[in-house]
Amino acid sequence: MTDPRTQEPEEVPLPDMNPLVKQVQAKIKKYELMSSTGLWILALFTALSMGAYRNFDFLPPLSESILKLLGDGPPVKYINWALVVYGFSAIILVLTNMASDKKPRGALAHFGYLGAFYLFYHFSHGLQDNFWAIFAVGLTILGLQSYHVWNYYHEKIYEQNEILAELNKLAE
Repeated sequence: MTDPRTQEPEEVPLPDMNPLVKQVQAKIKKYELMSSTGLWILALFTALSMGAYRNFDFLPPLSESILKLLGDGPPVKYINWALVVYGFSAIILVLTNMASDKKPRGALAHFGYLGAFYLFYHFSHGLQDNFWAIFAVGLTILGLQSYHVWNYYHEKIYEQNEILAELNKLAE
């Protein structure tokens, strides 16, 4: 449209950018919070490992009837092989997700599997001999997962900061 008095194009005012800016800022805060979730899983695994190192002595012992119901634990050599297969599979899975830039997920599942290994070794009376193996596998998997979570969300934060900069330029 042109102004009939001056024959110059009429400047159309931009819509209010504040709601959009607040929405982007909220996304940035959400991504900042999500970027630290990998560290929380690592802290949880460390706490579980401390209990496992003490052979879960802070928990009450299971009654004889429950132990009889559960039966003997699997042989330690089978658990060792399962840990090796799980460790390599999980590392490949995390690295594949990192390479394909997929949204990180599965950290709680890894925590659960590692906790199950601690329990299997505990009930098979092999925890003291194999503690460091589980701990090293766990730190490797969860460390990679934590880095993937941090990196993924920091890339999202960078994208949102670019959008915020463009909105601020438009508002000027």
